[in-house]
Amino acid sequence: MLQFNPDGSLKLSSDQLKQNEREKHSIIISKEQISEKPAKAQIVIRFPENVQNPDEITGFYRKIQANQFRSVEHSISQFDGKTFIIKVETGSMLMYGLLNFMADCFRDRLAQKSNVIVKGSWAKTVF
Repeated sequence: MLQFNPDGSLKLSSDQLKQNEREKHSIIISKEQISEKPAKAQIVIRFPENVQNPDEITGFYRKIQANQFRSVEHSISQFDGKTFIIKVETGSMLMYGLLNFMADCFRDRLAQKSNVIVKGSWAKTVF
């Protein structure tokens, strides 16, 4: 049953409050479907605070890029001081494989320094 706070906002369960607090202090890697036809997707990496060395993130991206899925066109951009977006503009059979691989690589690399949470999933698109 839904419950509301006196201000009208939705009252969260204690588990939801704990999860929200955990996410505030974690790196969040989100798998986001932009569109299904044409298939476009991206990974968004959000840090809990401004990234002190953004070159470390872009450098790691370039290292992965040089070794895997060279046929898939993708790019990285820094949205603000704490958010990076890896985007595939043109879908292909390898797009989801690339993005899953990159999400896993970033999760493993960043988990050495901070708690990492991976969210989201891809649409089941047929090419």
